[in-house]
Amino acid sequence: MKKFVRSLSKAMKWGNLKSTFLFLALGLQAQDDLLKQYQFDVAYLASDLLEGRETGKEGEALAADYIVQRFEALGIEPKGTDGYFHSFDFKHSNNPHASAEDKEDRTGKNVGGFIDNGAEYTIVIGGHYDHIGYGHFGSRHTGEEAIHNGADDNASGVAIMLGLAERLKQWESATFNFLFIAFSGEEMGLFGSKMYVKDP
Repeated sequence: MKKFVRSLSKAMKWGNLKSTFLFLALGLQAQDDLLKQYQFDVAYLASDLLEGRETGKEGEALAADYIVQRFEALGIEPKGTDGYFHSFDFKHSNNPHASAEDKEDRTGKNVGGFIDNGAEYTIVIGGHYDHIGYGHFGSRHTGEEAIHNGADDNASGVAIMLGLAERLKQWESATFNFLFIAFSGEEMGLFGSKMYVKDP
């Protein structure tokens, strides 16, 4: 903050008041635009339309498609086994004591994007985008069935990941590559991240 105040004082001292305020206005506008994008990302991912983003359900697929669209708009390269997607199969039951035969076969998908700066090392930035759907598992809610929207678990984390992707895409002097992964299956037992680590 002190550095900012010194810069502002210097600019004013040299008669660059108009330029200084233009610079501030542009900076605040960029920050405001980023905040609005965060809000939009969270609002969509946590909307009732996605029905709580339960892994292997339609809401999860809609969320995954949205993340792909955001990656594409930012110019982030696909880094999955099928475009941006890294699919994984698993068995699920709302009953933790169910036998393997009683569990439902499901497929979830991670979403991966990449910024290739030709560097030796890659920094991985991830966050899970799934949530618990209608709360049949992982919820303490005891009333009628209801959508568990998951704005803070973890739509907000995915919004921040996308915001970082936008900022890091513009970092021309970066000395690392950046891999962004939106994991699924986290709520059911870290399925997506485990599968990715097992078969990256």
